[in-house]
Amino acid sequence: MTAATLVDSDPAIPKDKKVRKSAGWYLLFAAVGGVLAGALSLVFNMDSRSTLGIPDPGAITTFGFPFAKAAGELLAALGVGSFMLSAFGTKPRHDGTVDLDGYTASRAGMWAMLGWGLIALFEIPLVLSDVSGQPLSTTIQLSNWSVSLDQTSEGLAWLWVAIFAGIVALGSSLTRKWIWQPVFFAISLVSMMPLAVVSHNATGGAHDYGTNSYIWHLTFTVFWVGGLMAMVAHARRRGDWLPEVVRRYSFVALVSFAVMSVSGFINAAINVSWSDLVSNNYGILVLVKAVLIILLGLCGYVHRKLTIPEIEQKRDNRPFWRLAILETIIMALTMGVAVALGRTPPPPNFSDQAGGEGLPPITQMQVKLGYNLDIPFGWEAMFTQWRFDIFFGMAAIVAAWIYLYWLYLLKKRGGTWPIANTLWWVGGCVLLLFTSSSALGKYMAAQFSVHMTAHMLYSMGIPVMLVLGGPVTLALRALKPAGKNGLPGIREWLVVFINNPVSRFLTHPVVATVQFVAGFYLLYMTPLYDFLADEHAGHLFMNIHFLISGYIFYWVIIGVDAAPQQISPAVKMVTLMGSLPFHAWFGVSLMQSQQVLAKEYYSTLDLPWAVNLLQDQNIGGAVAWAAGEVPLYIVTVALFVQWRRADAKDAARYDRVAERNDDAELEAYNAMLARMSGQVGVAGEDERDYYTSTVDAQHPVHMDNPIDASKKRHR
Repeated sequence: MTAATLVDSDPAIPKDKKVRKSAGWYLLFAAVGGVLAGALSLVFNMDSRSTLGIPDPGAITTFGFPFAKAAGELLAALGVGSFMLSAFGTKPRHDGTVDLDGYTASRAGMWAMLGWGLIALFEIPLVLSDVSGQPLSTTIQLSNWSVSLDQTSEGLAWLWVAIFAGIVALGSSLTRKWIWQPVFFAISLVSMMPLAVVSHNATGGAHDYGTNSYIWHLTFTVFWVGGLMAMVAHARRRGDWLPEVVRRYSFVALVSFAVMSVSGFINAAINVSWSDLVSNNYGILVLVKAVLIILLGLCGYVHRKLTIPEIEQKRDNRPFWRLAILETIIMALTMGVAVALGRTPPPPNFSDQAGGEGLPPITQMQVKLGYNLDIPFGWEAMFTQWRFDIFFGMAAIVAAWIYLYWLYLLKKRGGTWPIANTLWWVGGCVLLLFTSSSALGKYMAAQFSVHMTAHMLYSMGIPVMLVLGGPVTLALRALKPAGKNGLPGIREWLVVFINNPVSRFLTHPVVATVQFVAGFYLLYMTPLYDFLADEHAGHLFMNIHFLISGYIFYWVIIGVDAAPQQISPAVKMVTLMGSLPFHAWFGVSLMQSQQVLAKEYYSTLDLPWAVNLLQDQNIGGAVAWAAGEVPLYIVTVALFVQWRRADAKDAARYDRVAERNDDAELEAYNAMLARMSGQVGVAGEDERDYYTSTVDAQHPVHMDNPIDASKKRHR
């Protein structure tokens, strides 16, 4: 079904509504970015290859590899932006399907992700051709694809890109349900992350800063350019809710501009000095990219001052989408420069962490960790060895700010909120900042015992505090509802998030427990930990998994927010107790293990102090075994308090009902006993003697005396 046939078949859609196709513009944007990336690669990359002694693979690879990557990334951005529009910029119909605008955006996202996936597959032989110097005609043979996947990390990353993109393309082609649009949006964004962790920022000194900042940079670049392309199409077809959608996108663009600027500056500071900006090819490209981002910021300023007010006053939307087309072309040029930048060797690093000219050579620790460790882990290190984590540290600060902003909105409306909930949430954010940015985070990748300590905090300590903060409940009380005829907003999205099949499945007590406990065994009892420990991206993935799995489990057990699966406090306690033996056995097994996990990785760090790897691992097992006790006490107390509060609420509700109906329930119960007493009398004296038999001399039991109805139940 096409958008045009949807208009014809749906009586709810006005027949004069125009369905303007924007595929030509999308292809133009992709071509502009691709051509610039390929041209810059031909100009700058040839000298770099000869300097590094890499054979020339031919013009097809030298131009085609960056061309395909830039064009593909623009298609991926289009997919992300289109699903962002269909998920958060449209209103679902009564049957749960997307409306015309949502359908059109979803179809655009589907085709974009299909193109992104096909390009990703084509990049696998191009990667091998690029790094080996062999012509594409050789590497494109199927027998050489396995070489690219086995020998190059980028080739494997492109395979994962193709898998994620294919999932989105196939899934979005099979359903028009609105509930799936946020899922497709999330997976399409994830499809770009494999490239972020194998970029040039992921190697050398300070690569932890480089990788984490680039993840933020790439994410918000995609939000900006992808959302802008979706806005162009939405404005050209005069889509519904255009003023509201443009206003929302304007905020996203402003945040994206700020994040791109800061993260881009961090990456530039890692790789270039001020003098390199005019004397080195890499520095020149950095300078060009910075100028283009400034131009994009000016376009955004014009939008806010001129074109968006025109739309809000319902006068004309043509100035908006015409300027948006120019802005998208500039963004395509920016992404083309970024791709060329990633293929251009940076100058010899001038920082004291990477061994530039006149500085000590880069150490093995810097290669593996991104930084040096000078003293053993201990109390001195806890106070002196801090390194701000750009990913989790920033996430903690942003999460605390959003929570406090919602609290401000609630207070402004005259609402109340328990101070304990606020302290729990802010405390959880502070603990996340401390765990990721203190010596715990810095030494986590270097010693298994520290890794396990941080693991316990990520999976138990931090989630317990966060779920007791009740962020969803706070948001539902603080944010204004969109209303029956309004465009759904954050409040409505949260309601859908809670009440959907995926959330109900994940919050089932059995599922929540299995996903929480199984992660320990799958990670440490299989070769998976050896594989992940060797890369910064692996440590990042593990920490994200620890945090999310712990949050799901403790949300079910003690969460303040209402969970999709409503279970009694008794079942919650049984669920908690049921997980403890598995956790304890895991810790004991690590304590008794004689096989060192990730031995090759830890052995190559060359720490300046001696570490007995097996003993350190056994200490980590002891930490895992003992760490479950502290959260257990907190969770048990929280469950007890919640149990008492629930019982008090039930009692109060019962008393209110009793007052309204004059205790009709108790009267009915006494009447039932009276009828039973009468039936006993009919049965005969022998049976009556049985029911009136004396338990003891002091307490005879008489079933023919009903409870005095005047005695009210009190709780």
